[in-house]
Amino acid sequence: MDAKIDRRTLKRSVPSLTCTVCGKLFHLAPSRIARVTTPSCSRQCNGKIRGAEWAKHGHKGVLARKTFTPLRGANNPAWKGGVTMFKKKGNYKDIRYLRAPDWMLPMARKDGYVMEHRLVMAKWCGYLLTRTEVVHHVDHDPLNNARSNLELWPDNRSHKLAEHGRFVEGAVCRWFPRDLAPR
Repeated sequence: MDAKIDRRTLKRSVPSLTCTVCGKLFHLAPSRIARVTTPSCSRQCNGKIRGAEWAKHGHKGVLARKTFTPLRGANNPAWKGGVTMFKKKGNYKDIRYLRAPDWMLPMARKDGYVMEHRLVMAKWCGYLLTRTEVVHHVDHDPLNNARSNLELWPDNRSHKLAEHGRFVEGAVCRWFPRDLAPR
């Protein structure tokens, strides 16, 4: 019985606080009062205080949305010039992806990036590559995207047959590197 009386007197001895949002009187434990800078009576009032704080930083609020500039592309501190690497599994080397120029967006992935060797070949040819056309690295190094190291094949079948010395005559391609090489 004495424990109940002690708790009641303790509760009455704790000073009453006024909520900074709604103005309602409420009680907090002395240890909690020391930790809280803006006291609130409920979770709802606390959420309003936090929302007002977030609005100062551009996360919420109509006014903040108008002044907040999104950190996309070159505005982002983590921007690496539009170059990303696709990590392959095993002992294979990574493939470089570059941000596609506007005229090359039909060739790009959904995020606007295209493989560097396909970009080099499309610029050199002057047209967009189809999905079936294969750009082959002569030295089998996917990071060596020099123009002299790349060949264009009409499809993967003829590319693989030629790689194994069994080229099927009549395979149609827009151009053959051996025909365009300077003599």
